[in-house]
Amino acid sequence: MNYQESLDYLYSLVRLGIKLGLDNTTRLLDYFGNPQLKTPTIHIAGTNGKGSTAAFVESILRASGYRVGLYTSPHILDFRERIQINRQLIAPEEIVHWIATLKQASEDLNISPTFFEFSTLMALLHFDRQKTDWNVVEVGMGGRLDSTNLCQGRVCIITPISRDHESSLGTRLSQIAQEKAAIIKHPCTVVCGLQEKEVLQVVQDQSRSHKASLLQLGRDFQVDIQSHTLQGQVFDFNGPEIWYKGLEIALVGRHQSFNAGLAVAACTGLDTSSVTEQSIREGLKSADWPGRLEMCGRNPYLIMDCAHNLDSFEKLTATLSELFPHKRKIWVFGIMKDKPLVEITTIISDHADYIVVTQLKSDRSTPPEQIWKAFTNFTKPIDQVDEISLALDRAYQVADSDDLIVVTGSLFTVAEAKQVIDNQTYNS
Repeated sequence: MNYQESLDYLYSLVRLGIKLGLDNTTRLLDYFGNPQLKTPTIHIAGTNGKGSTAAFVESILRASGYRVGLYTSPHILDFRERIQINRQLIAPEEIVHWIATLKQASEDLNISPTFFEFSTLMALLHFDRQKTDWNVVEVGMGGRLDSTNLCQGRVCIITPISRDHESSLGTRLSQIAQEKAAIIKHPCTVVCGLQEKEVLQVVQDQSRSHKASLLQLGRDFQVDIQSHTLQGQVFDFNGPEIWYKGLEIALVGRHQSFNAGLAVAACTGLDTSSVTEQSIREGLKSADWPGRLEMCGRNPYLIMDCAHNLDSFEKLTATLSELFPHKRKIWVFGIMKDKPLVEITTIISDHADYIVVTQLKSDRSTPPEQIWKAFTNFTKPIDQVDEISLALDRAYQVADSDDLIVVTGSLFTVAEAKQVIDNQTYNS
């Protein structure tokens, strides 16, 4: 198979759907000698902020001189984004090799891995072959039955947990927390972000039962934001016997300073002299993570954000209110069917002056007429269009040069919008 044929085969596995469970991954990892246990791993679970936190951790470790594997999901434009070493995407020829290798192994074992299981195996085998020093691995969904949970995290980071994927993880916050906190195993250090009380109790219980040391944001270390602008943020980190003043990040949104704080706590907790104050500063300052309050244009301003659940929309609207308090806000909005649409549209309605709802290419996309009906109490202009390119055209037609266009609703919304922007010329 060539590269495109290999990708076509991989995407054909999507038809198998999402099947939480470890049997396929266990058998395949055993087949290849359990490569996931050969390299120390930082394992990251949570609802929001996993990818950004992973990016901060990877950047700090790389600035410390390490060769770092990074596995995240989903991707925005290119599948290769999921599997990186020192932020270099896996090469197309490596994709071809590993798909062929895993396809043969699956046939030998008479199993049918899902798309995510296949992707996880590719990443772990690639990192092992390329002899990474550290792997930074983001959980796909949940934790307990996620394919990545065959890793043994030297450090386990639990980012803020909220309600999402309730049909798979449970409807109670404590249930969701139990699924995600299941990545905690002995021996490891747990770094925990700001959480609801019932979530924190689950994390504490899981850490205690596995004799894992626990560092909690707000208890064991502090993040104090000093400034927050469109150019980035400056914050102080105060931890056990550590005080770093004036740490800088380029990512926008106050929550990103807290994600960066989790990364600092994780990296300073490693038993290595290579992570220094200088490498932490360099790593944080150079870290980037596309699609998260990403500035993609000016005159008018264009921001894209992958917000897709209640918590992420609360953070998005809070940031827009802080950084663009007086600007007219035009939203381009498309969302998946499994999201709490009414609650999300209620949040958006208080922060929008014009809304363009649209249909995404995914079969899971909510029809625009259904989205339009959900904005029951929205009294300002709202348009309904059939695809993202038309939605962007409409937003630019109604926007003045000093307005703000916000593209959001899911990673798919951002991905499709980025493809349109790449193929068209808008103001910048």
